[in-house]
Amino acid sequence: MGLILSIISAILWAFFDVVRKKAVQENSEKSVIFIIIASQIIFYSFLLFLSDLYIDINKYYLSGSALIVLNLISILLFLKVLKSGEISKYIPMLSFTPLFSALYSNLILDEQLIFSQYLGMLLIVLGSLLLHINRKINRTIVSKMHLTLMNKNLIMILLVSLIWSLTPVLDKECMKYTDLYLHGLLQAIGMLVVIPVLLIKKNTNIKLVNIKLNIKNISLSLIILSFLTSFMQLLALQYIFVAELESLKRSVGIILALLFGYYFFKETINLKKIFSVLIIVLGIINIINFT
Repeated sequence: MGLILSIISAILWAFFDVVRKKAVQENSEKSVIFIIIASQIIFYSFLLFLSDLYIDINKYYLSGSALIVLNLISILLFLKVLKSGEISKYIPMLSFTPLFSALYSNLILDEQLIFSQYLGMLLIVLGSLLLHINRKINRTIVSKMHLTLMNKNLIMILLVSLIWSLTPVLDKECMKYTDLYLHGLLQAIGMLVVIPVLLIKKNTNIKLVNIKLNIKNISLSLIILSFLTSFMQLLALQYIFVAELESLKRSVGIILALLFGYYFFKETINLKKIFSVLIIVLGIINIINFT
């Protein structure tokens, strides 16, 4: 059950990345965040009748509060990258999340993997890194690292990767003290309350009129996927280890990012990308065989 739910979650996230990129190309990042949060509040509110409305607030609030802040920061950074960067180039950098998730989940949730699963994660990371080898750069390793650090988008996506390694771990920790439906709603409401803090900067305020205008240009798929991706991930976390979910989600996402980047945004697919995908597939096989 967990494996099936994880694969479905991975596919939904891949589609969500495409829809978010299209949305953020026509709207500000904060407007898109507002719509994502509002969509989750609406859908989770309808599903609240399935909740037993129980919560151990004393144990929930620390992890829940941290999760709200981390989700907002990471979504904002991720949308900034999507707005200016190639989806097939930067989505693969999220492949680092399974390794860090394995560390976080071991420390916080006491979830332990076997050697073959770690090997699968390393293959996924290796395949992702191969996508970033530039033939034009043939100087020393130091100069390559310098050019990499000069890439603002790459730094932001690596930061997102670190944050998204922790957020599903905190989700699973939070769901020890409440159920999926109430947790999803509380997180969405919390983000709606906190998001004005991100708008305090000069010239970044979003007027209500502008939000209404932006909604007219937002596809229904963004609204639906904003909820489905969150819901399916929380559901899958109840049946599978966090690192296993993240491995499947990122690897499937990388493969689909290449296809979607080519189809929707006219990004190129070459032999290097195909070879990278094959390595990633080997990593997936290693993880699935022992899940």
